[in-house]
Amino acid sequence: MKIPADTRKALKLVFSFSDCALKERLSAKLCSSYGRWLGGFRTLELRRGKEREGFEIEALGGGRAVLACRSMVSPVSFNKYSLNLDALEGTALTALERASSEGKVLLFDELGPMAMKSEKFSARAVDLLFSPAPCLVFYRSGAAVFENAFSRMSDTVIIGLAAAEWAEGVAAAEAWLDRLAESMEINKK
Repeated sequence: MKIPADTRKALKLVFSFSDCALKERLSAKLCSSYGRWLGGFRTLELRRGKEREGFEIEALGGGRAVLACRSMVSPVSFNKYSLNLDALEGTALTALERASSEGKVLLFDELGPMAMKSEKFSARAVDLLFSPAPCLVFYRSGAAVFENAFSRMSDTVIIGLAAAEWAEGVAAAEAWLDRLAESMEINKK
């Protein structure tokens, strides 16, 4: 993987991924190391043994809700999952709004077709992504709507997350977050 030279200076850092476990590993690592400067939400797989049952939203700073589940009943669905839009509109959006008001780096982990099922969440997410706030975003590879949108955004770097280039992806994210954290600390003084 060739990390773009302007990664450290970008306002938005976007990771495309196809391996959910790898995405969760990177997201967890960054939240653990940079939690003081990050705000927003994580999306985690719900598993029963080796089988995926759905997805859960975890707000940084507290709060958790089931986003999608095979056994849940809902008028809104995506593929084999019923969706709980309140997980997006209540848990995830509230966490993003709080992070925005606190001047933190906004974590969108992850944006995908399920998120687009909520007009309220989607509209506000677009506003935040096009705001001057720094954003760390994960989206599934092959999601054309996201690939097209992020590729047209200025001051945005997209990195393909793959196991073979794990160290380079981590180094790029850490260098980007180090610069932002240093700037946030200087601005607090």
